[in-house]
Amino acid sequence: MNEAFTEKIRDSLISHLDIDDNTLARMTDDTIIFNTGDDRPNLGLDSIDSLELVTMIFELFGYEVPAEDVKKLYSVNAIAAYLNEHGINE
Repeated sequence: MNEAFTEKIRDSLISHLDIDDNTLARMTDDTIIFNTGDDRPNLGLDSIDSLELVTMIFELFGYEVPAEDVKKLYSVNAIAAYLNEHGINE
């Protein structure tokens, strides 16, 4: 995967979702970013944050994520893969 593209997604997530330093210290590109309701470690972001994520993707890439696809956007790498599948790989 294109590292510059992944870095752009990571940096945008950090700024758009106001991820604090403590959370950032635990974050990798494979870290689950939303609370999934199970015991898997995650950053604990909520449904409001998922709306921010969808808005961020639209602003950055001009792609409108369908509501049914939001759950596919669970990590930086998952977001990059999803966007690649839809022809976006800036």
